[in-house]
Amino acid sequence: MNEGPRRPRRRRPRPQAGARRSARHWTEYLPWIALGVFAVAVAVVITLISMWLAPAGRPVTVPPFIGMPFNQAEALASSSHVGLRVVAHRNDFHAPKDVIIGQLPSAGEKVREGRVIDIILSDGVPLVSVPNVSNMSLRDAKLTLSNAHLTIGTVTQTKNLDIIAGQVLNQRPDPFTQVPAGSAVDIQVASGRPQMYAPNFVGLQLTVAKKAASDAHVALGTFTAMPLTEGAKPKGTIVGQDPVPGTALGAKQKIALQVSSGGPESPTPLPTPVQDQSSPAESASLSPSPLPSPSPILPSPAGERTMRVSIALPKSDTPKPVRVVLQDAAGSHTVFDQVTSGGIVLTVDLTVKGSGTLETYVDGKLVTSTPL
Repeated sequence: MNEGPRRPRRRRPRPQAGARRSARHWTEYLPWIALGVFAVAVAVVITLISMWLAPAGRPVTVPPFIGMPFNQAEALASSSHVGLRVVAHRNDFHAPKDVIIGQLPSAGEKVREGRVIDIILSDGVPLVSVPNVSNMSLRDAKLTLSNAHLTIGTVTQTKNLDIIAGQVLNQRPDPFTQVPAGSAVDIQVASGRPQMYAPNFVGLQLTVAKKAASDAHVALGTFTAMPLTEGAKPKGTIVGQDPVPGTALGAKQKIALQVSSGGPESPTPLPTPVQDQSSPAESASLSPSPLPSPSPILPSPAGERTMRVSIALPKSDTPKPVRVVLQDAAGSHTVFDQVTSGGIVLTVDLTVKGSGTLETYVDGKLVTSTPL
């Protein structure tokens, strides 16, 4: 087959020998620069992590430092090729001062030689105030001491017929004493008394009743003087009591007594009183002194006597009601009735029929009784 004539090929012009190639821009190298910086950073991080996780030195076991005094722990740490660092101090109710109460890493863990162990030191047992447990029951005393971080020590039973069984009588150390927490408090507890019943005091004289009450370990309360009546018991005789005989008594219950003031006596004629020759000083004494009768020649009618009596009123710190009563055959007569602090001498003229008694009451209680 006849192909036509070939076309001549065009040849590209060759660059001239002296021509320069165009220069590349510097931003074309940024990716390579960033890659290099990233590689360096990764290498640094890997190096630091390896140094942290795998410090130099052979592996050792962390000793148990908790419960050990600091000076002993230092010696043990040195022999175990680890260090110690105190990171905190705390009060502890069980560990003495400068004893280790915490550590990190824990005992038994594996670390490299030279590792520093963080520890916590005790500042010792704090001081607490001993509470007052007197008059408490044994159960309440134990609870109170436990709340104060204290314990019950020796419990001693003591016989006391005036205190309820199981009640705390005494304690050592004394209340409000500062002691280390966890200390023991010794207490003394009443063994108590059997059930007591009110004795029968009716018919006894007051002095005999007081001794009988003391012997029976029962307490007497108020004494009430009964008014003069016909056929009354002799003066000073117990005519009533509250509670009545045979009543079961509480631990601190008292028995009130009613005391007879006696009965009126038959009037006895007396000779005419002589002229009062006593000096002013004698008339200020506590003993009564007779005054001149209205008729120095004739005897006093129906056994009546006119007397001048000086009475020393009892002195008290605060004003109290004071009452002076004359008891004679004619009945009861109030001579003085005021609120006063006492400490003064009261001089009064009295007309006494038959035998009489001058009684002084302070705050409703009989304090003196002077026969006339």
